Amino acid sequence: MKTQEKFSLALVTGATSGIGKRLCELLAEMGIPIIIHGRDEEKLETVAKNLRRKVEVIPVIADLSSSMGQTIVATVIRHHVPDLVINNAGFGLYGEALTYDTARQLDILQVDGQATARFTLEAARALKNAGRKGVIMNISSAAAFPISPRFAMYSATKAFVNQFSESFDEEMRHHGVRILVACPGIVDTNFREMAGGRKLPGGEEVMTADFAAREILKQIEERKKMHVFNWYYRWLCILVRYILPKSFVAKIVQRRIQKLEHS
Repeated sequence: MKTQEKFSLALVTGATSGIGKRLCELLAEMGIPIIIHGRDEEKLETVAKNLRRKVEVIPVIADLSSSMGQTIVATVIRHHVPDLVINNAGFGLYGEALTYDTARQLDILQVDGQATARFTLEAARALKNAGRKGVIMNISSAAAFPISPRFAMYSATKAFVNQFSESFDEEMRHHGVRILVACPGIVDTNFREMAGGRKLPGGEEVMTADFAAREILKQIEERKKMHVFNWYYRWLCILVRYILPKSFVAKIVQRRIQKLEHS
């Protein structure tokens, strides 16, 4: 992969598995030093050890559901001023909202929403103050577009990430800082198991972590504000946003989530 200009330092949150881990591997192949974040020290050190064969790596251990954890990462951003920040950390919970404690539901808002917004603001401010260009990539989801019963907090938080990213990009682009947002669909990672489901058999709408990571890096290269991938989800988003009645979409999505819960 080519880049408009090689980044001097990247930060990837949620770097110990799935899309985040694969992004770090691809960035290392490009020779870009990386700050990697995770909440599991053992997993983080394993990833760091493998990446150090190619680039300098700074591991950062933090639980983003806590204010202290977010402060740790925000401090690292202010100190190192990475010119590529990929806010990838996130999780969701399948099932009716009241199935889970309110505190657990709010953890989604903290990790997927507040941490993403906080790190975006901190990185943009640091780059602007330093007079440097950069890219902040926020990983959202195709789930941001439809009404999503049994996935309410996650989809609502991702809708916030989309709106915030697109709006803030308009404020920052004339400073040479871009705020991009990527919207993958179902990815074959451990996300579904964490959400309360199990792995699906391979299907046309299920993408690999490698495919998703490469699409994200391509989007960064092209500086494309928002990218929904692949074609299946692009068409799906058009249907649910502009054509199909909301009540019909809600029923379809609810059945889909139930299938993910029990597959």
